[in-house]
Amino acid sequence: MVRSKLSSVVVLTAMLGGVALFVAACGSSGPEQQLLTNFFRASRIRDNATLANISATTFDVRTDGAVEKFTVTNIGQEQRRQLQIKELTKEAEDAKTADEEFAKKKKVYQDANIEAIERVVKAERESKKVTGKDAEVQAAWTKWRDEQSQYTKKVSDLGEKLDAEMGFAGVSLSAPGRATTDVSNMDVTLVSKDVTINAQVRPPNGQTAQKTLVVTIQQAVGKAADGKEQQGRWLVVAVKPGAGQPAS
Repeated sequence: MVRSKLSSVVVLTAMLGGVALFVAACGSSGPEQQLLTNFFRASRIRDNATLANISATTFDVRTDGAVEKFTVTNIGQEQRRQLQIKELTKEAEDAKTADEEFAKKKKVYQDANIEAIERVVKAERESKKVTGKDAEVQAAWTKWRDEQSQYTKKVSDLGEKLDAEMGFAGVSLSAPGRATTDVSNMDVTLVSKDVTINAQVRPPNGQTAQKTLVVTIQQAVGKAADGKEQQGRWLVVAVKPGAGQPAS
């Protein structure tokens, strides 16, 4: 009888311990929970200063509504991508050099044919047709201008691509309120994961409703030339409706 009671106590203790662990696990606040709590709270009260430090997107109460409370239901696997900062930097520098070299050649042609070019430009401005040698200059000058535009566009496109590649990394690897970290000489990995939440969302007009939202968060991990690794801040970069949910 004593042994039976002792066994019951042991089983009950184990069950209570398991319940305690379950409650602790459910009540624990991981980094994802804390980041999203801060993000939705700042979005709700339109605290732009806080949002600037923790996100690269918005959840506007005027259009998306206000998340009053939420529960994290799933945290996806981390996805990693090596940023092409050094490669894009080299491409951008090469494109700029090629643009400058072409501009020099164009200038040589322009200087050698300046009077005819001026007549051509004047005729184009006045929508007049040119003939003879001026027509030949017009065709050549049009080709020079078109090619120059292509070189310049390539420089611009690569610059924008490089800025986008470096921009998030620099912010993530910077302390809030400090100057953006220069990542041009770093090897940077972009880490992303999706956090699915069940949220109570109060729309601008209407009643509060349960919605499934998928929040994408990202972090940059940088490695300097000396091999020292730096972990960046996690930032919210996107909030989308979950599968089967209508867009806001």
